[in-house]
Amino acid sequence: MNKITIILFAMLLPGTCAEIAHTPTEVSEGTTFTAWIDTENDVESVTFYVCTLEEPHTCYKPQKMLKNESQNGRFQFEYLVKSNDYPGYKYELEKQDNSTEKIPASEYSYYEGLEVEKMGDSYYFKVNVEIEESPNGAREGLFRGYWIYAVVMTLGFIFFALKR
Repeated sequence: MNKITIILFAMLLPGTCAEIAHTPTEVSEGTTFTAWIDTENDVESVTFYVCTLEEPHTCYKPQKMLKNESQNGRFQFEYLVKSNDYPGYKYELEKQDNSTEKIPASEYSYYEGLEVEKMGDSYYFKVNVEIEESPNGAREGLFRGYWIYAVVMTLGFIFFALKR
């Protein structure tokens, strides 16, 4: 009975991928992020797709890497983040039996530490974008400070006027 349980468990594990990740986890304009996927021996090539996940949706030229270009089954890709770019990426694995597998396969797929987002008919791993504070934000904060000061002063004058 134990052998059957072990075999069943082994069949439920995804056999194609061992690790999928990217670094750094949060990017900004001009930052290059590196994404990698570890595969089994039956994978002949991996195609890496990057698209912008927010308006305007833009997809860039895919990068393809063959098995002999990988490092012990690890396929590694780099992407330079552009201005107003909210990148997401996906992989397409081509196997020896001429079948293909898309990763992520659905929005309900679980990959540790990664968020899957749907765009059109495809699913992408979302790369978090660091939002930089603009100088206008600093001006709004300054205005908000003066506004609070004015309200407090007005309430103070009203309090002292009613006290007499």
